[in-house]
Amino acid sequence: DTNTRTRPMAAASSALVEAVPAALAVGGTSIPHGVRVLWSEREDRVSFHVEVVEPEAPSVAVNDAGAIAINVRSEERGLEVRLQLFSQIDAAKTRWSSSGRGLSFELTKLRIGRWGALVAGVTPATIKVDWSQYVDEEDEREAKLYPHGYDIYKMRGAMGKDWGSNLARELAAEKQIRAINTSKPEDEDEEIACF
Repeated sequence: DTNTRTRPMAAASSALVEAVPAALAVGGTSIPHGVRVLWSEREDRVSFHVEVVEPEAPSVAVNDAGAIAINVRSEERGLEVRLQLFSQIDAAKTRWSSSGRGLSFELTKLRIGRWGALVAGVTPATIKVDWSQYVDEEDEREAKLYPHGYDIYKMRGAMGKDWGSNLARELAAEKQIRAINTSKPEDEDEEIACF
């Protein structure tokens, strides 16, 4: 059964070591004291960051059922983070990287749609929404429809039929000036002094 098979993840950078295959059971979320997880989602993927100071020798095991085991050393103590995700993921497409501030993950969902929570069951207090990455459903849908950030046809309609051109206005203004001008070409110009 591919849903319960563990797939070790290769390191995302040279600072990481290859994940060690581990027996990974489905179920349960445990996060050690002092570790915070920030997460955000789109319809097709989930991103999260495990905040750990100067992580050393991280190993990650992921399976399609959404079970993730992270073992890492930080500040001379071993930490084990276990997450049982809200729904299934494609473990083969999981990407992760390490920096001096923690581990970042990008997961692909098996089914398109919003989860509303990162983990199944009761969400621990140390799992928070990453508001800096938040995009609501309407904005996400609009970004897919208009990848450049705007609908040019709506803009065109809002600006009128001759949007972007001042030529018609300039011609109308010149015609109005000719109609108002009562001077004749043979008339002398008067000098006007301003004090």
